[in-house]
Amino acid sequence: MTLTVFCLVGFLCGSVPTAYWLARGLKGVDIRTRGSGNVGATNALRVLGKGPGIFVLLIDFAKGWVPVALFTLAARQSPAGPTEASALGVATAAMLGHIFTPWLGFRGGKGVATGAGALLAFSPALWVLSLAVWLGAFYSTRIVSIASLLASGSLIPLSLGFKMQRQTALLFTALFFLIVWTHRQNLKRLVSGDERKL
Repeated sequence: MTLTVFCLVGFLCGSVPTAYWLARGLKGVDIRTRGSGNVGATNALRVLGKGPGIFVLLIDFAKGWVPVALFTLAARQSPAGPTEASALGVATAAMLGHIFTPWLGFRGGKGVATGAGALLAFSPALWVLSLAVWLGAFYSTRIVSIASLLASGSLIPLSLGFKMQRQTALLFTALFFLIVWTHRQNLKRLVSGDERKL
């Protein structure tokens, strides 16, 4: 299977609107009209409760992990093996599928949980360190958006510290700005002091 096929698989995996379908199935509601209106795990936790929220988090996480793990496994069968850029390409496709899901008019979630799953398959070491950043930021502020932004931003210096390819750091930089863009409303609420704590 080519990289293009795996990117398509990643996009389709990422595009599954877990929170939307679960909210429809459990409560018959459109989660886009409740809470923050987002179709991610944080809003699912607020709207549907702890159990369904955790379920959404795990599935959204798996949407990133599965395609990158499958790509890495398949690429190892070739003499060249998987490259950092190609694996991150599949990860990016999964995140874009979650953010621009065709099932909801190309308006989806923020890509953090799916990106975290992809990161675990890409580099467990980077995942552990970025998770530590996320946890530290979250328990200091109780604000998910701040934790997510800091954790995604930390991947840029972390990748350089791990002596990964410069192209990898550039891709992490692009993904960080993508996460900033998906959190643009959160940033406005942070500036105005209206961002909710969890």
